Amino acid sequence: MPTADDIGNLPIDITFSRLGEWLVDRKRIPGDWRKRLAAVRARISKEFASLPKDINPYFHTLDPDGIGYLEAKQIYDILVKSAPESRNIFGRLSGAAGAWESIVRAFEKDYIYLGEAAQIMVQNVNYEIPYQKKQVQKIQQQLAELEHKEADIKRTAALSAAKYVEACQELGLKGNNVRAELLETAKSLPTTFSRILEVINGDSVSRALEYYSNFVRDAHTEKDKSLVVLTNLKDLREHPPSLDVSVDLEVVDSGNVQSSHNESNNVTVDADGNADSIDWDFSLDSAQIDWDIGTVEETEDAGNGLGPYEMVSASEILQSSPNEAAKSDQVPEVSVSEISWDISVETPQVDAIDDVNLPNVVVDNQTSVLHTSTPTTQIKEGRSQLLETEYRNKILDDLNEIKAFLNQRLVELKNEETLSLQHQVQAVAPFVLQQYAHDAIETMLSDVCLAISLLTNRKTRDLIMILNSKRFLDRLVSSLEEKKHHEVKLKEGLKGLATKRMELHNSLSSSWPKQEAALAKTRELKKLCESTLSSMFDGRPVHIIGEINALLNSGVAA
Repeated sequence: MPTADDIGNLPIDITFSRLGEWLVDRKRIPGDWRKRLAAVRARISKEFASLPKDINPYFHTLDPDGIGYLEAKQIYDILVKSAPESRNIFGRLSGAAGAWESIVRAFEKDYIYLGEAAQIMVQNVNYEIPYQKKQVQKIQQQLAELEHKEADIKRTAALSAAKYVEACQELGLKGNNVRAELLETAKSLPTTFSRILEVINGDSVSRALEYYSNFVRDAHTEKDKSLVVLTNLKDLREHPPSLDVSVDLEVVDSGNVQSSHNESNNVTVDADGNADSIDWDFSLDSAQIDWDIGTVEETEDAGNGLGPYEMVSASEILQSSPNEAAKSDQVPEVSVSEISWDISVETPQVDAIDDVNLPNVVVDNQTSVLHTSTPTTQIKEGRSQLLETEYRNKILDDLNEIKAFLNQRLVELKNEETLSLQHQVQAVAPFVLQQYAHDAIETMLSDVCLAISLLTNRKTRDLIMILNSKRFLDRLVSSLEEKKHHEVKLKEGLKGLATKRMELHNSLSSSWPKQEAALAKTRELKKLCESTLSSMFDGRPVHIIGEINALLNSGVAA
């Protein structure tokens, strides 16, 4: 049977979440301890305002709302050490030290500080410490995501820079001034054109042209012997085009077209203005037009009731119509005194004059437009024909025609099923068709394909478009600069990530101390409660159990 000593050594286990209730139930603290604690904290707020903070740096780190029993006792100890002689006639401390001494005594009266400790431990274990841990984990996760994002941006920026360098190298650019370098690179087209002409004028392509022409001539009847093939290619060989690749006016100065348009509009406006300012020089006298007002005595009646006017029959009009048709290119002269319909004749005369002057206005307008377009025509005549799409397409048509013919011949020569038939056909064919074997045709085909490739590769087409189209040049420059700007934009984004990383590190630096301070205070309060309660129960060991121990142990391990 256990003795009294054995019972006295048994530990007392108290769950931390029910510590406050346990103390009240066992009359270790009063039931109104919360009310008393509120009064003590009101005194703390009042005395903290007059606290001499210059005595110790610790005072600057305190918050009035966070001061409890442990902090008040530490403040009291510091004040006692700084002014040990400040006592009144009753032996008590005076001034700030005396005020904080009374605050500590209020905490210790009826063990109010145990109720406060139980309240703070529950708040820290259930809310404060988990929140701080989640904040730290969140910041660490954001830092990890930031590292991945930074690596992705660096990789994308490097890829964009590589694409920009590759695009510039493909066009032969350094990448410093894209527009100027493109125009300068386009001037290397004469070398490409010279190489194209060299291949086309070479022996291999010449033999291919002759081979195809002889084959076509031999394959057709006598009626079609005059059939001519590959006219464009032959014309290029006989009359090589110029190698001048001067930049088109649209690329050099797009404003010239607009100025020409404005000049032609001015010519039209001037013509209209001249038509409006014509002096018609009308003089209407009573002798020319009879208004039948006030001149009755001058009128001679012919007995027909129409006055002195002449009656014209339809037969006379038909007889005179051939003569009038012969003179249709001249402006008719109408005598007002011969025929008078007693109405205004202003509109017919105006129309006649307009018709007479209109051709002159049109001729002047056309002449001015021709003069305006003369420089453009002269520049275009000096440029190489290979810059023209239609001319190049004609050459490519002929080259592709030869290529298709040579490919077909190779297929026929390689086909073993028709090989014997081919030998028979070759035996009766002219000598010019028999002299080309399989290897010779492959050489011809290779050179023809080379010429096609030189004419159609992307660099050649781009350089030609640069010289011919301002819009294409702008679009190409924009495309290259967009790749470069994309890299710059990504690098600027890295600066923003660096700023965000610094902010996260600052937040982490501020969160860690708060978490450690909460853990340290909770550990100290637990130790204080256990020691105080142990002294209340004659030295029996007291253990505060529950989630608090796991939380404090995890804090130590971290």
